[in-house]
Amino acid sequence: MKKTFPILVTVLSLTVISSCKTKEIVPVPPTLDTITVAETTFASVLLSCAISNVGNQSISDYGFVYSETNATPTLADSRIAHGAVSDPKVASIKFSDVVKGLKPSTNYFARSYSVIASGTVFGPVMTFKTADVIQPAIKTDAVILVFTTSAKLRGIVETKGSFDVSEYGICWSSTNNLPTTTDSKSGKTNISVFPTIYTVDATNLTPNTAYYFRAFVVSNGVTTYGDALKFNTLAITQPTIKTLDATTTSTTSVKINGVVESGGNSADITEYGICWSQRFSTPTTEHSKAKIPDSIMIFPKTFSVNIYSLNSNIEIFYRAYVISNGVVSYGDIKTYKLETEGFPTLTTGNATHISATSQKLNGTINTRGNYAITEYGVCWFYINDFSNTLPITCISGATIQGSPTAFPATFSIDATNLNAGTLYIYRAFVVANGITTYGNERIFFKEASPN
Repeated sequence: MKKTFPILVTVLSLTVISSCKTKEIVPVPPTLDTITVAETTFASVLLSCAISNVGNQSISDYGFVYSETNATPTLADSRIAHGAVSDPKVASIKFSDVVKGLKPSTNYFARSYSVIASGTVFGPVMTFKTADVIQPAIKTDAVILVFTTSAKLRGIVETKGSFDVSEYGICWSSTNNLPTTTDSKSGKTNISVFPTIYTVDATNLTPNTAYYFRAFVVSNGVTTYGDALKFNTLAITQPTIKTLDATTTSTTSVKINGVVESGGNSADITEYGICWSQRFSTPTTEHSKAKIPDSIMIFPKTFSVNIYSLNSNIEIFYRAYVISNGVVSYGDIKTYKLETEGFPTLTTGNATHISATSQKLNGTINTRGNYAITEYGVCWFYINDFSNTLPITCISGATIQGSPTAFPATFSIDATNLNAGTLYIYRAFVVANGITTYGNERIFFKEASPN
């Protein structure tokens, strides 16, 4: 019994010593999965990853690092940080970020990271490439209309591209076969629908000239052009005009006819008519003229003008004219001789007061001439401004039908509905063989009746 006791004590002592030692903990680092790449654009990318096992050490920061030059990016490169893991009991973490501000068409290296007390743990490196910048698609479409100094041109912005469109239009040049926006251009700014068909007006062009043009679009400061096309502006053509025949309307006047056959293409017609001279064989608008200050919408346009106060038995040189864009175009020169031999002769007589609104006007047919007289009388016209040149035609008149039987034949007519305080011009007339012969012009002042 004495020998056994010491042995038992020794065994118990060893057991107590062994149970007092601390169990050693082996550190387990986080496990980071491979990055997945999605939604790649020319300036951004979506990176996703997971810490499939957070390990048994505190994570003070985690996220992504990336670089376009470092094949194994570190925390010294570009980084997106998520900070510390706040829940120590979490077993795994999924995280993702949109990386912005990247360069277009560029290769990048990226990997996830996790910072623990013993250092930084990185996941596998993943490479990706940002997308190319896509410029808008533009097409030079067609020439719609061409004139002498302008043209209507069409283009199409077919697609938007990567950035918003800041300007689009058409540029043109007569010397540069690949015109740019530094040449002449017409641009637009608002566009929201694609494709967009548009037209512009190229102006201030030179007539009868070849031009090159192409559509353009500006996006993100970059100008993209369509193919170059070509057109020719029209040569200037003036209106065409023709001089027609003349007919006698009185012993001192004729009616002359003309026709504007076409309008040309230089500009609108501003005036047309007849110019004439009994002295110069090549009459121009600097000589005498009867004008029609009007534009013409439909061609051909036939017109007539009356020419008065001509000298009888002297040849008249005349021709039609038309003015467009300040340029005068003429028809052929024609001649006409006003024959007065054989027509009646007459004299305009005095005017005598009848009332405040009427006046007796007298005339005398001195000789009958060779033709039967069908009508005679006196015509008159009022003048409001005493400084005006006296008119040579009459608006109002009183007529006696038939013919006197003896010559000289003196006659009178009553001019009625006159205005008191008004100056009038008047003259006697006689019609024979369809031709009107006038007497000399005279004037009277219509006074009010005395009180």
